Amino acid sequence: MPFIVPAQDKVLLKIGEVNKDHRPSSEFDIFVWNVYKGQKAHIFEKDFCALGGGKDFILIQEALLDDKMPMIWKNDFAPYEWHVAQSFHYKKNLHSTGVAIGSKIAPEAVDFIRSKTREFFWLTPKLTLFSEYSIGGTKVLFVCTHVLNFVTLNAFTNSLYEIAEKMADFKGPIVLAGDFNTWNFKRYMIMKSIFRDLGLEHLDLENDGRLLKLDHVFVRGFDVLKAQVHHTILSSDHFPLEIRLKCQEKIEPSNS
Repeated sequence: MPFIVPAQDKVLLKIGEVNKDHRPSSEFDIFVWNVYKGQKAHIFEKDFCALGGGKDFILIQEALLDDKMPMIWKNDFAPYEWHVAQSFHYKKNLHSTGVAIGSKIAPEAVDFIRSKTREFFWLTPKLTLFSEYSIGGTKVLFVCTHVLNFVTLNAFTNSLYEIAEKMADFKGPIVLAGDFNTWNFKRYMIMKSIFRDLGLEHLDLENDGRLLKLDHVFVRGFDVLKAQVHHTILSSDHFPLEIRLKCQEKIEPSNS
């Protein structure tokens, strides 16, 4: 196979350093995008900087650690700290791909889970990244995921339960976002049911011109001020999502 799956202790990688003087407010902007490994390089950087620039949190799927994307992070997103969970390396050049979270504040804890099942044919795993932050004295969990695609419905469902189980003990506010590969109605309803049981709200997005809705955002413990799709972007095979949230004064996570 043309891929190398990294050892468990080699999955996480950090790029960049935050400004220690930055203080997050109770309102913040989130940018979510499957960036298609930046393959459309001639227009990708412009779109990524224009839409992602200035956001407080950036959640990426199909990030590519080559000689281009990390340089964009370092140069155009200098105030950010990036944490990456690498799914696999290409043998031909050792570039890796996976999920990433960029933020203007440093996380207090970072962890990941690797799907127990691998994709058919390619035999590559999918990754979910967990970053815990302190915002206004409240612990907030950000989860960036890229869910299995070419697998059975049972394997898809089990992979969502793996993510839910990892989040189950966290009692504070949560943002869960990414590419869930919900390309049929059964997958979509299973996804909503599993995360609803954790008290997570699935966001309906404004200007949602997507025919196939693969990317989603779930939240708990926030007021949603904006949730929209940038449906005119051509630099990826996925449209970016932009969310603005406000921390609620009192968090009441579901016990269901």
